[in-house]
Amino acid sequence: MDRSARRAQRAAPVSLDKAPSEQAVRVLAVDGDREAARLLGQLQIRVGAVLRVQRAAPLGGPLLVECGGSTVIISRRLARRVQVEVLA
Repeated sequence: MDRSARRAQRAAPVSLDKAPSEQAVRVLAVDGDREAARLLGQLQIRVGAVLRVQRAAPLGGPLLVECGGSTVIISRRLARRVQVEVLA
């Protein structure tokens, strides 16, 4: 299968707060203001990074996210600004 066919099969981007747990995702975009992008960048969450949501707290609580060998906790509000694609 060629590269364009694989791209066509990918699922539509979702925000990080909607990403499935324990599945690798790649960051496609960070929406919002410069402050949000700066904060996420400090956590190594930037375009091209591969992440894994380890756990999502109930009732809209924060997400436990693995990125680059580190585990960080981010709010759902901030996670909504991160657009990702699920990797197979």
